[in-house]
Amino acid sequence: MTNTTRIDMANPNGDAIRTATDNGQNLELHDSTRPDVAPIVLDDFLMAVMRGEVA
Repeated sequence: MTNTTRIDMANPNGDAIRTATDNGQNLELHDSTRPDVAPIVLDDFLMAVMRGEVA
């Protein structure tokens, strides 16, 4: 199972995003200022798109 790194988009951590991307982890994006909005999970496919592996 792939690990997931949780990122608060109200205060994004660029280093954590880069580390997750480099290590093949998924990202879960949430906004602490908007608890009523569901988080967005970037799964394996979307992470591959971000890394430029899918054209």
